[in-house]
Amino acid sequence: MSTEDARLRTLLRAFRDDAFAQWLLPERSHRHHVYREWFTMVLAHAETVGQVITGPDESAVQVWLPGRTGPPAMLDDLATERLLELAGPRVDRFHAFGSLSTERHPHEPHQYLALIGVDPTVQGTGIGTRELGETLGRWDADGLPSYLEASSARSRKLYQRLGFRDLGAPITLPHNGPDLYPMWRDPGA
Repeated sequence: MSTEDARLRTLLRAFRDDAFAQWLLPERSHRHHVYREWFTMVLAHAETVGQVITGPDESAVQVWLPGRTGPPAMLDDLATERLLELAGPRVDRFHAFGSLSTERHPHEPHQYLALIGVDPTVQGTGIGTRELGETLGRWDADGLPSYLEASSARSRKLYQRLGFRDLGAPITLPHNGPDLYPMWRDPGA
């Protein structure tokens, strides 16, 4: 299996049934199809404009994008069009998420953790925390702050232990969606 395939597999397994994924695309078969193409496009885009970071066994995948003057795009324009086409009847949820997260995204230079996924077979073992901590150490050495949107209260607590702090109130998604927690980390926090 190629590196790209292992990374894609990890992301698909990590996000298969989380609350945000279920809100965004409630129908599981549609979600799996859309996420396969979406994550393939995100990985390709991040390889050219940001960084995809994995550990040796690729059971944790981090997708980082540079935020220079605001929210970086997770996809180029052509891939964004393809994603919205794939979303079909749920395109309104993609638009709502994009609009709400863009409104809250900081404008000062930072590294944006667009995605982090840990294979469910090793979740809770500390692999994701350790690998994320190593990456944050790199950003600290470069004097770069970090930003992310935590997708659950549980992940929010993990990020707080790594030095992130809340950046304003949670983002409340429409249609009974889960709250997302914008979080900021100063270098060396």
